[in-house]
Amino acid sequence: MNNLQEQLQSLKNQENTYQKEHKTFEEQLELLKQRDLIISNPQYVLTKLQHINYYRLSAYFLPFQYPKNLENKNKFLPDTTFENIIKLYYFDTELRKIIFEAIEVIEIYLRTQIAYHHAKSYDAFGYLDISTLRTNKQTEFDELHKDILKEKERSKEVFIRHFKNKYNTTDLPIWTVVEIISFGSLSKLFMLLQEKEQNEVISSMGEINKVVFFKWFKALSSVRNACAHHSRLWNKTLGVSFEVPRKHESFKELSDSKNKIFFALTVIEYILTCIGEDELEFKAKIKSLIKKYPEVDIEKMGFIKNWENNPIWRDK
Repeated sequence: MNNLQEQLQSLKNQENTYQKEHKTFEEQLELLKQRDLIISNPQYVLTKLQHINYYRLSAYFLPFQYPKNLENKNKFLPDTTFENIIKLYYFDTELRKIIFEAIEVIEIYLRTQIAYHHAKSYDAFGYLDISTLRTNKQTEFDELHKDILKEKERSKEVFIRHFKNKYNTTDLPIWTVVEIISFGSLSKLFMLLQEKEQNEVISSMGEINKVVFFKWFKALSSVRNACAHHSRLWNKTLGVSFEVPRKHESFKELSDSKNKIFFALTVIEYILTCIGEDELEFKAKIKSLIKKYPEVDIEKMGFIKNWENNPIWRDK
């Protein structure tokens, strides 16, 4: 290491004020005890700590601890057990799996619709020419094609090598492109489509217009990424809010929760119904999950009072 590198490293070390040290699993267990968590089966807790990173699990401590502005902020509330925490953790885990499965169905549907309607108008390689898209969005067009190039280089799919070898080109037809780009890049492609194609893609979405749907698209992409990275959804404030459709009464009463997971669940259920994927039984799975964990505070997820009477959630 040269002098300049040593100086830079020294500066970094000076700036870093993080003081917490590594703790063994046994020490993590003792720390929970010191913070007044009721532990009836230490071996069970130790096993869970070995399987679930303490930092990940600590996100589920918060509703069971004193407020952060108090001196005893790290202490657990009276009568709090480790089982209370692990149940909330497993509720969130099951919720993510249900959501991820449902978004996968929606994602594949949208990939299919976008490729189909764009190719119908401009054939296999129309997307390469900005004149087939929104010509006033050159920056977005360039960003999309950077994403496509990156995905082509990273992808190990056999069909990409096959296409290059057989047709002597690295350009892929639109119906292949939509299968390799991320959900976020797919939302960019939807934004760049001509208005006619956008309307065709969402023609089954009832009263939802293209502007609202594009914002839903981006928000669902954020939720999907949270699921893919096993991030907490319960009581999460979403980084990308959903849009409230002005003409749809079922969503208006949810306007205060547009950045909460309940709004996302409602959008997912609405879309699945619109595209005819009722057999996924998303609504029933969510209701069953909530009944399985009655101790979970669903208001923290943005659930409204009498939510089951909302037309989208009401049993047919």
